Amino acid sequence: MKPVLIQFYGIEIYSYGLMLAIAFLAGILGMKRMIRQKGLDVSFDTVIDLAVWVLIGAIVGARLAYIITDFRYFLSFPGEIFKINSGGLAFHGGLIGGFGAGYWFTRVRRIPTWQLADLAAPLIALGYALVRVGCLLNGCCYGKPSALPWALRCAAHDSLLRHPTQLYSLIGSLILAFILLRLRNHKQFRGFLFLLYVGLYSILRFGVEFFREGPMIFPWLSFAQGVCLLLGLFAFTLMGWQMSRFKKGRMNQDAVSEIHR
Repeated sequence: MKPVLIQFYGIEIYSYGLMLAIAFLAGILGMKRMIRQKGLDVSFDTVIDLAVWVLIGAIVGARLAYIITDFRYFLSFPGEIFKINSGGLAFHGGLIGGFGAGYWFTRVRRIPTWQLADLAAPLIALGYALVRVGCLLNGCCYGKPSALPWALRCAAHDSLLRHPTQLYSLIGSLILAFILLRLRNHKQFRGFLFLLYVGLYSILRFGVEFFREGPMIFPWLSFAQGVCLLLGLFAFTLMGWQMSRFKKGRMNQDAVSEIHR
């Protein structure tokens, strides 16, 4: 583990924070390229403004979700609530908070919300993979003790061999990014790719949680798995409803075109 990656004249650069910054920068540059490829009328300055608001919303949402997840600890030590040294963020909350801030910004600026969300989906998956490298170096988000050949000493507080759930999440997220990039020219409704990411991520995270340490709701269900069930159900239900509406609208368009021939 290497929580502090670089020390330079008394300045400490944390692994987790650095990987988060790299993921953020990669997301901005990726959005710039994709917007240009799609020919959308969105300036790079607007992309940067959007990214800043999304980052703020994501950090606030991720921190709130983390506090809720471990609320007993923060009830005992309320002064720790505002201390984010390295880690201490929950991705589900960040995803919801970031989307909420992005939705507000795009509506105010009158730019295409769901088209941009589709473009962002594979970049979110790539960014998540990068941040999991930071988690591995930081020794957070670790797995349960294991005797498997690929088990690692991946927890900051002990030297036990554990499931490297940071790597499980990294590999899974890279696979999601590949799937989403392959589907980026989809012919479905706007927002399809983003909702697909939310649903697939929920499945991935639900599976990884079987090997990860974390607070439990029931002996057979972790808190994070409960959130995954709700978020995945919401995403796939909304997808099904939107696909049905989109298909019906396309059929109506085809019927009108046939009449005018």
